[in-house]
Amino acid sequence: MSEITERKARQKVQAALGAAALLLGSVAIFTLTSAIHAQAATAISVFVGYADSDRAGGEFPNPWNGALGVEFDGCSPQSACTFDGGAIRVRNDNTVAVMVDQLSVHIGTCTYTWSGPMYPVSLAPGAALITTQRGSGVAAGCTGPDPVTFDSSDIPNAGTCVADGIVPVVDVAVDGVTTSYTDSGQVLNSGGVDPGACSNSDESTQWTRIGSKPCPGETLALVPVTQTDSVGTTATLTAALTDGCGNGLADVAVAFKVTAGPNAALSGSGVTNDSGNATFSYSSSVTGTDTLQAAVTNAVGFTRASNSATVTWTVEFAPGGGAFVIGNNNATAGSAVNFWGSQWSQHNPLATDPAPRSFKGFADQPDVPACGKTWTSEPGNSTPPPDGPLPEFMAVIVTSSVRQIGPELTGDIVGIVVVRTNRGYEPNPGHWATGVVVGVICGAVSAPTSAVPKSTQAPNTPAHVASGAPPSSSSSACAVAPRGKSVPNAHRKCLD
Repeated sequence: MSEITERKARQKVQAALGAAALLLGSVAIFTLTSAIHAQAATAISVFVGYADSDRAGGEFPNPWNGALGVEFDGCSPQSACTFDGGAIRVRNDNTVAVMVDQLSVHIGTCTYTWSGPMYPVSLAPGAALITTQRGSGVAAGCTGPDPVTFDSSDIPNAGTCVADGIVPVVDVAVDGVTTSYTDSGQVLNSGGVDPGACSNSDESTQWTRIGSKPCPGETLALVPVTQTDSVGTTATLTAALTDGCGNGLADVAVAFKVTAGPNAALSGSGVTNDSGNATFSYSSSVTGTDTLQAAVTNAVGFTRASNSATVTWTVEFAPGGGAFVIGNNNATAGSAVNFWGSQWSQHNPLATDPAPRSFKGFADQPDVPACGKTWTSEPGNSTPPPDGPLPEFMAVIVTSSVRQIGPELTGDIVGIVVVRTNRGYEPNPGHWATGVVVGVICGAVSAPTSAVPKSTQAPNTPAHVASGAPPSSSSSACAVAPRGKSVPNAHRKCLD
């Protein structure tokens, strides 16, 4: 076919379509709109569960009314409701909003329909609609189509103790298109029996993707169980919530908390993804070992706790070995300090006599400073400091006395602190090295003297996380690293 012939053919088709559109008018527009909506609504997830608050336990569906991103069509408030009924959760997995027009459930010849003034319900991407009984209490047999009660384990008959073989079907109308989903796992009707009447057992069933069988028995695991991180970096822990078959449980709120350690009481929260994972990240500017735990709590107050996990925070002294030194009269958290430079003695008042002017602020011994011990150095720049750059957070010796004995400078170690270093360090003592004390590792330090005013800069909080109050900025733990290596020494307690 020639190009001219093809073009003429296309023009004829376009003309025919245009005439059809004019002839059909709004009908053609409605059909086109419905087709677009049908395409947009393809990414819909449907879950089924059973809510039994009479025999409340850990399998009650979670999330529920009040959860983030949930539209709820059921009895409310929770405190005034007794639930004994099936539940359906429709989640919008599209990147655009969709409208849920109505929802129906068929169990044998019995039908329940959720519709009315709140419909259509608009669901943003990731949001969900949960439908369940609208009134409080239990029922027996078919009470539809109005879902005031929805005791679906008793349909068609209460007290059924032999599986009846009935498979529920859920119809979901989204953007004008109705799709039927078969509950082949018989979650809504509890496997075709009435467990409450037959064995007085908890009928609750956690959300199960429709078409799958329920897997009772949830597990919440917090990993990694142990980790070591440098002060100032970020530690990340993952809480994995799974059912009895190892499937991830999505959209569940997880609470994280530091239960013990230098950052005790720090907390945060997350929501599980489709793999059942929620993460918690935080940082610390103090050393020591934190113990953390995660927990999930459902709408009936059942809390499932994870295992405990630990994060050990370490800090380096000067890179390559040795340590910088500051005076004890200006070493509390929040103090601005000068830990290197030709005027070290002027900027570092001591509890005893002023330091010799030949000391510039760097000690090359011992390899691993410890509270209650001593340090040594050589005058001036004879003991070369590190080339730099310095770590953002660094362990620094606190001294109350500096003496020169022959060619050697020596002092005591009354404390060790964490300093957040400022930029601009150079090994030449003509360039000052400065920072701010953000935490105490061990020992006793003194408040600033009148000669050296405390910095007006607010100290860094000991830990940083999206939510939760900052804890105390001091720790009695001593986890430091010799010669620039991040090796915790938690077994060695610093002396006061």
